[in-house]
Amino acid sequence: MAVSDIGHPFQGVAWYWVEDSYGGGESATTLPISSYIQNIRIGTGDKGKDIRHIASAVVAERIVQTNEPTLSIEYNPQVGDTLISDTVERSSCCTLKSLAFCFGANTCLGGDNDTYYTVVGAKPSSVKISSAKNEPYTVSIDFLAQSVTTVMTGEEPTALAGVINQFHVGGEITKTGGWVVDTDHIAYITNSINITIDHQLTGYTDHDSLNKAFLVEGTMDVKGTVDITLDGAGGMHMAEVIAFTDFTITVNMGGAGAVKLTLPGCNWDKSEVEINANGEAMMESASFTAVPSSCSGIVSTV
Repeated sequence: MAVSDIGHPFQGVAWYWVEDSYGGGESATTLPISSYIQNIRIGTGDKGKDIRHIASAVVAERIVQTNEPTLSIEYNPQVGDTLISDTVERSSCCTLKSLAFCFGANTCLGGDNDTYYTVVGAKPSSVKISSAKNEPYTVSIDFLAQSVTTVMTGEEPTALAGVINQFHVGGEITKTGGWVVDTDHIAYITNSINITIDHQLTGYTDHDSLNKAFLVEGTMDVKGTVDITLDGAGGMHMAEVIAFTDFTITVNMGGAGAVKLTLPGCNWDKSEVEINANGEAMMESASFTAVPSSCSGIVSTV
């Protein structure tokens, strides 16, 4: 049968589940991602390698490469989100959960004009959580995976009903340890926050298979930046940077039931104070590094 239409926007669905074993693809309990998904990108990785021969200038053969699929998801989280915890937290053995996903496109057209993609054996290589003035929170997750197929797996779960998480509504960003302003805020004005958790994954593929047998977690690096006012002209902040003061940043992303991130063992990376004639408040995009005491315990709910 022939395809009769193009791929259209705004006809997408998405869900995920936690696998019982790496790449197992089990789908007994599917979970919603968000009602505010902005982008999903699925990649196959390079599939061919050119082999040449001294007798000719043209390619003599192309050989197949191992499967190295990638997946990227960008969405605005809601109260009730579970994907943040499932991609940030590691177990007591410092290993990540293995996830699988199903995505549908052109679902309104149906028949031969819709396609479902199932990605199994997915682990997050990096998780980025950010927000700024007048914006919702945005979560961007890059995955490495074992395989991708064009089949539908599992059933679409009930959509999340919680409110979208916004920078100015219901949440709070606080700092404990070192110098703080009223109610433990980092500064009188915080204009934005960006947090990145890198899991440093390495894939391993055995000699008799094109699919990964393992995705092994490496170091867990937690870094971020906050755009803040330099209160008191920045003297206390500069002194804190020089003294390499320890502190904890807590990000409450919304009201009751929303995700809360607790980043302990933080230090400022550096400081650069600017005194100028632009007529604006003194501010700095202050970068920090967090050093959690374990691989878990960063994510909780309000």
